[in-house]
Amino acid sequence: MKKKTPRESFAVIDRRAHAIDDIRPLSPAMRSQWEAAKRTGDKPRRGRPRKDPGEKSLIVPISIEPALLKAIDKFAKSVGATRSRLVAEGLRLRMKA
Repeated sequence: MKKKTPRESFAVIDRRAHAIDDIRPLSPAMRSQWEAAKRTGDKPRRGRPRKDPGEKSLIVPISIEPALLKAIDKFAKSVGATRSRLVAEGLRLRMKA
């Protein structure tokens, strides 16, 4: 038996993709799934679920010396944290003291 080349394999897949002999109307269950998918929008939601507006983080501009900022970024990267998380944890610790 001769092994198919990638071009021949693609041709078989392409023929199957364009075949219209098995097209039929959606069943009621499939129709409801289709309508639900359309309501969610074009893009699937990825990542974490959305937070309530009262729990969202706020962007707060602050001034930090360039050398300190560089040190913060280096340390945050070494411990696998974001700059924001590191600064927030530091402020929480300072307020406890």
